[in-house]
Amino acid sequence: MNTTILQSTLLTWIIFFGTNLSAQTDEWKTALSKNGKITTKYNFSSRINEDDDKVPVVKTITTTTESIGIDNCIALMKNIAKHKDFRGEKSSKLINKISENEWSIYYYSDGTLLTPAVDGSYRMIFVEDRQNKTATFTLTADPTLIEKTDMVRLTYAKEIYSFKEVGGNQLEITIKTTVSPGFKVPSMMLKKAFPKKSLENMEKFLEAAKKEIP
Repeated sequence: MNTTILQSTLLTWIIFFGTNLSAQTDEWKTALSKNGKITTKYNFSSRINEDDDKVPVVKTITTTTESIGIDNCIALMKNIAKHKDFRGEKSSKLINKISENEWSIYYYSDGTLLTPAVDGSYRMIFVEDRQNKTATFTLTADPTLIEKTDMVRLTYAKEIYSFKEVGGNQLEITIKTTVSPGFKVPSMMLKKAFPKKSLENMEKFLEAAKKEIP
């Protein structure tokens, strides 16, 4: 099994949290990319799920400032089929375009030797403020948007992609995620996945956005 695919799968679903995390606290840790241009903060905590089980929660805040147009990022976020290029899924598909500013989306990731196949349906809402030069896409997991499959369905997740134009033709980009498990895995996998994959996903987003035509 390809190690890169496995790691991408782990990140995409935030990655399959073990129930035996040794440190589920509100402490935030910080890491930088190798070139120092991307910063990520990450946090392990827990919640009680619908089955009254205590399950892990992972939160991340990844930021960077890059010479890229805000319209490139908006175009990429609206191009649902390309979400898999920076998120790591096997597939990203449009379920329904609700309006010019709202979509329902389906993501799917193959299983591996260590993890089952996972899917998730999300509602994505777009808000733009041209006067303040900002744009935000909020994705919230909603398992009812598409019929249940035989795959593990992600039910607790929220992601916020924020873009703000600043001086010098620069764009501030922030990706915030909050996700709880679709299934259980050893805590060592979770700790190995972070913060590396948060940094890598931002790098993939920048690469894809620069290629996107507004």
